[in-house]
Amino acid sequence: MNEIFLARKSSHFFGGLRMRMVIGLAMFSAAPSYAANCEFQKDQKTKNLTFTIPSDLRVPRDAPVGTVVWESAVQSGAGANNADVCADTHKWGLVNGVGASASAARKTELPIGTTGLAWSFVYENSKGKLIVEDLSLGGFSQGGGRYGWENTKLQLQIKKIGPVTAGASVPAGRLGYLNKNNEIDLFSINTSNKASVGTRSCKTPDVVVRMGDRNRVGQFKGVGTSLAPVNFSINLKECPSAISKVSYLLKPNTQIVDATQTVVALDAGSVAKGVGLQVLNQNGKPVTLNETVVYSEYDKVGGNFSIPFKAAYYQTAPVVEAGSANSSLTLVMSYE
Repeated sequence: MNEIFLARKSSHFFGGLRMRMVIGLAMFSAAPSYAANCEFQKDQKTKNLTFTIPSDLRVPRDAPVGTVVWESAVQSGAGANNADVCADTHKWGLVNGVGASASAARKTELPIGTTGLAWSFVYENSKGKLIVEDLSLGGFSQGGGRYGWENTKLQLQIKKIGPVTAGASVPAGRLGYLNKNNEIDLFSINTSNKASVGTRSCKTPDVVVRMGDRNRVGQFKGVGTSLAPVNFSINLKECPSAISKVSYLLKPNTQIVDATQTVVALDAGSVAKGVGLQVLNQNGKPVTLNETVVYSEYDKVGGNFSIPFKAAYYQTAPVVEAGSANSSLTLVMSYE
């Protein structure tokens, strides 16, 4: 978030817009046990699956938890050579090699360290498409029999599961494995390269609007009138080409005095009375507050952009008293 400070103090009228030891006993419980009944069929073994992730993995800053930020092309299980046979009912699922087990609430998302990202493994066959669960949380149950992966489609996903940490990355090598009954690893799931994570966003510096120091009480013509507006812009800098759409939201940090005319109240530190601050678009029309607006001039190739606005003092009461007149809004940017 970036605050737009629509303020500046003026010497004249009003100025601008702006440890202890604990000994205890622990009880240990045995890990979940399954019948020892699964093995590879003759000449079958663990299959290595390797996925290539973009070296610069972009994550939208405002993407909600659960968002798939990247998914691989589909790999076919044809020729997997990892068919198995189990004598009785058994469990199968994922085991994480780069972090903690999945959470009970999100069994299919295996954390990648503490990056705020997780990996998921998708498989699809004639019975439909499923995302494999963490084996430690139960995984999937299956009856005894012979199994193979020849007609299965396989896919890796990277998801956002929390705030993405600075300098986060997806490591090269083994992410984890698909295990059956805690006995055999059907697939080893690997990445061919390290992927550094960047936030898919533009740089948006704070904006201070200098309203000038020549504003006079006598310049107002009554309630509903305003003084000459001052031009200012919200600058979007170094926008990456990975962004397809940019939106913004202007959230006042003070009370809205007149929603139709987009007039906001001065802040508590201001001295002036009977005055508010009006925010306008480049054409002098009231802007939209507290609602997301798509920036239609954004170009998908990226670069630098400016969103033009105007700000003006607006008379809100019959009597206007001189003094400092400051206010502020918070700018919230969204990227897709």
